[in-house]
Amino acid sequence: MTRQDRLQTFVSLSVGNWVRQCAADHGVSVSVFIRDLIVAAWQRDNEAKERPAGLDPARQAIFISVALDALLASHSDASLRDRTHEAYRRRLERLGLPVNANMGGHSHEA
Repeated sequence: MTRQDRLQTFVSLSVGNWVRQCAADHGVSVSVFIRDLIVAAWQRDNEAKERPAGLDPARQAIFISVALDALLASHSDASLRDRTHEAYRRRLERLGLPVNANMGGHSHEA
């Protein structure tokens, strides 16, 4: 059986309140909630180190968005890029996600 290691830290009152509320919302103890966050961060860190840079999902998403924006900007229908950005904004709103006013759409710079 793996031996457990106990860690202790101090956080601001607002962070502590957030942790307690999240733990309660998930129906687990504060200790279990914090452990799960730390283990998830550790796993992400180790997965990133073991994967080639070309397979990193964040890098892939950035490449895809830059490539798509370049294709839209060079398309013969000059309004296609703006219409795509507008459709994206509407989708974010429908999903309840924050809409950044500076998403592009009016500038043809990537």
